[in-house]
Amino acid sequence: MRSPLRDLFDFERPETPGERLFFWLFELFVVLALSGHAWSWAVYLGRMEAPLYPTGLARYLDVSLLMAPDVALGVAAVVTVLLLLGLTHRWPLAYLLALLGLHLLYVSRFSLGKTPHGTHLLGLTLLSLALGSLLFRTPLHRRRAAMGFAFFFVGLSYTLAALSKLVATGPGWADGMHLTLWILEKGTDMMARTGAWEPNPVQQLLLAYPELGTLLLVGALLLELLAFTVWWRPFRLPVLLALVGMHAGIYAAMQISFHFAAIELLLLALPWSRWLDRLLQVQWAARIGRPLLRLAQWCNA
Repeated sequence: MRSPLRDLFDFERPETPGERLFFWLFELFVVLALSGHAWSWAVYLGRMEAPLYPTGLARYLDVSLLMAPDVALGVAAVVTVLLLLGLTHRWPLAYLLALLGLHLLYVSRFSLGKTPHGTHLLGLTLLSLALGSLLFRTPLHRRRAAMGFAFFFVGLSYTLAALSKLVATGPGWADGMHLTLWILEKGTDMMARTGAWEPNPVQQLLLAYPELGTLLLVGALLLELLAFTVWWRPFRLPVLLALVGMHAGIYAAMQISFHFAAIELLLLALPWSRWLDRLLQVQWAARIGRPLLRLAQWCNA
């Protein structure tokens, strides 16, 4: 099997206008999504009195100061400015400092004992953008490095998630009865909030046939174990689309949403650059695309 380094980074391959435009739009998606998360976490923090279960950096730093509304909103504002500054690539440290600020907001917001991981992929992508800005000087190399690191972290994170399940529970993690219990627990949560719960058709099927749940969990575990294969270009489309399908199944079965991760996986999976190159050859689209390309070129100068 060939080395994944070329498929991840491929610094020597010429770049097309569609690739430049897609990278800028992808980067803009990451910046806007994380800025929105920063503000939502800051608003939530203004309603908290004290962290109950410190996680991450909060185990070593006192983050109670972030419970003050003005402080949390101030951190969110600084993070937003840093993200926008990083988007212009005028200061290599901007993305890395924004990542630190986001992590402080995250560990403070989720210090009540329940820590979701729906935004982890966005955080790792921001780290990819930061590494590209810090390690490379030419715009082409920055873009190729950032995308390469993004694919690397996608493969690494999902494969490590599968290994963590096996380390914690062993092969028994894939027992369909576990999925039945998870569905019933989510139903209990729904009843506590609304007073009623009606399982959807997917949940009804899994509750009636736990062996089907076992089959789905085995497939999901194998998919995550093999997620590192996205480091090789030929495997990216099927593996990334399968991961999107897995997240859709998680939402259908347990009402746990990973919509930002799913959007990013779709952005990374489909040949948007090729489609943009074709679209830019159309006259009306070229009139719209040229200003965007100039903006992207200015940001990456």
